[in-house]
Order: sequence, then C-alpha cells, then structure tokens
Amino acid sequence: MSFTGNVLALDLASVTGWAFGKPGTVPTFGTHRFVKSGEPRAAAYRQFRLWLDLFCSGHKTNLIVFESPALPMVMHGRTNINTIKMLMGFAEHLEEWCYNRVELREATVAQVRAHFLGQNFKSKVAKPMTVDHCREMGWNVATSDDADACALWSYQCAYLCPDVAVRQTPLFRPR
Repeated sequence: MSFTGNVLALDLASVTGWAFGKPGTVPTFGTHRFVKSGEPRAAAYRQFRLWLDLFCSGHKTNLIVFESPALPMVMHGRTNINTIKMLMGFAEHLEEWCYNRVELREATVAQVRAHFLGQNFKSKVAKPMTVDHCREMGWNVATSDDADACALWSYQCAYLCPDVAVRQTPLFRPR
C-alpha cells in the first residue's frame, strides 16, 4: 500500500454525509446538518468551516475527497437556485479551507457509482443499493447520506491503494 494516511470523504449537501479512515480499514462515518431548514447559507458555510476545523484537528486528515455538485440536476431543473448555491458554496468553501492545508480531490457521482455498484444507476435505484452494499461490507449506515460518503471514501481509497480495491468491487461482494 503506497498511501497510508487518513481520507475524509464528504457528500456535501444540506445533510452532509462523511466517512473517515485509512485505506484497507473500516471507515467511521455519519452525517451532519450544518443549519436548520430556512437558515441563511452564510450560517451554513460558517458552521461547515467550524466543523472542518474541529474534525480535522481532532483526526489527522491527510486527504479530503468530495463529490462534485451534480450539474445535470441544475440543467434539467430538478433543484432550486438556493440549493444550487448551497451545494456550490460548500464546494467553494471546502476548496478554500483545504488550500495549503490538506490535499483535496473531487469525484463525480458516476465514478463513485461505477466503482461501488458496478455501474452508474439512476439515483432512485442507486441510493438503496448503496445502503445495502455498505451494510454487506459491515458498515452499518443509517441513511443514504452516510452510505454515499462511504461509497465515495471507498472509491478514493481504491484509487489511492488499488491492492485493497478488489475486496470492495461487486465481483467480490459477500453474498
């Protein structure tokens, strides 16, 4: 294994899923809501940055990976402008927070689903499949938010350390 540091995966949203750990280990994971519905985006960004400060100072974080904001949702009108601004704002704040501090990487939904599920299924199908696959892996996720973060963490760890990736591909799933 070449990379031996800790990876923090973030599925940025109003309820952000996160997963953390070294490649080849079982991740810790959860979700965090930065503000209540209807509160200003600025408050969400401030809480997000405070959470990053606390989390990363309490856990040696060597690399952060986040899921790209889904632009197809924007182009097809399936989300509102406030949500778009929130998602893009989280991504921008994360990029600034990581600058000269922690390595930052980005992955698309399609990349993560292809890795974790074997193909890029539509969201309605992929969400429950991701939860199920996490549970098959022994990761007792509670929601699709923490499951998506675990899938993202798995994707990044497989990229960093291909020798551990084979255990998480669909061919080698426990049945």
